[in-house]
Amino acid sequence: MKRKGIHSAEHRELVSLLFDLRRQADLTQAEAADALGRPQTYVSAVEVGRRGVDLLQIREFCAIYDVSFPEFAEHYEKRLMTATSQERPPRLSTRKRGAAKKVSRSKTAKGTPKGK
Repeated sequence: MKRKGIHSAEHRELVSLLFDLRRQADLTQAEAADALGRPQTYVSAVEVGRRGVDLLQIREFCAIYDVSFPEFAEHYEKRLMTATSQERPPRLSTRKRGAAKKVSRSKTAKGTPKGK
């Protein structure tokens, strides 16, 4: 399975959930950062999606937001089922994908002189 990056819909849901949990815990970014032993900019970067987080970091967030990891995972899965499926673009059939690639190539080829 291909690894997904911080620009995926799944990552957007993850950071959105972390943001919502911080707000539910009635903490500012600075307070959350103090509890984590990190600067406020770290929490901000995570919440806006500029920084990825691993499983251990998510567990740290869960601990300061007073949410068990299984509870966090359940909330995350529910969000993925409702939000991600609605954001995904419709899949193109193989034939339509091939046609879309040809159109894309012809647009880029128009700007280049022939014979080069």
